[in-house]
Amino acid sequence: MEYIYESAQRSYEDFASGRVLYNAKGTTSFPVRLASEIVQRCFHILEEKGTQGPYTLYDPCCGGGYLLTVTGLLHGQRIRRVVGSDIDAEVLNIAGKNLSLLREEGLEQRAEQLKELLELYHKPSHQEALQSVARFRELNRQSSVEETVCFQGDITDPDVSLDSCKGTHIVITDLPYGDLVSWGGESKEPVQALLDAIHPILDPTRSVVALISDKGQKLKHDQFKRVQHFKVGKRQVALFEPL
Repeated sequence: MEYIYESAQRSYEDFASGRVLYNAKGTTSFPVRLASEIVQRCFHILEEKGTQGPYTLYDPCCGGGYLLTVTGLLHGQRIRRVVGSDIDAEVLNIAGKNLSLLREEGLEQRAEQLKELLELYHKPSHQEALQSVARFRELNRQSSVEETVCFQGDITDPDVSLDSCKGTHIVITDLPYGDLVSWGGESKEPVQALLDAIHPILDPTRSVVALISDKGQKLKHDQFKRVQHFKVGKRQVALFEPL
């Protein structure tokens, strides 16, 4: 694939899971450069439709909230609200902590934890993490994020409640691949069920959906128009507009 918005290589070590962002056991992180590229493509699609930010962002398979948090830190000036849900109630505790880093109070709480660890163990890694916190503060000063929300829900369940997601402009999610993380619901066609569930909360003129998966999953639905598709490494990425 060709990177359009993240064409220049740079370091993303500030965003390493477990450094400042909280690490959720049994969940995956996500390539930061790719996350930034995908969401900027979503911004462009919305802007071409005449829909300006700040936007509401929703991840229905958020796990520990890594993808949402990285996106919110890098592009907070274009985001107003961040929503995450997952079938696994246990990982949502970590997701909530990660999303709290998008607000001043949550970032300061994390800084205090890292200071205590530095005093106890005198590890260079804790000092480096505090330097990352300082850079996150600068990002958050430019941010438009007003609210973060996490809730438990099986996005493949036809009865799942998505009241918290009304007004969503961008759905972005890294679908379970079946290795470290797998689909936890009972649906035999989880991708179709996910798209069935989110369609009612989307405005055809003001929304876009980005699905990331392994190359084996079929990313299509008769109520969505695929507007972009590309492959990178072992992943495929498809961007959709609802019909």
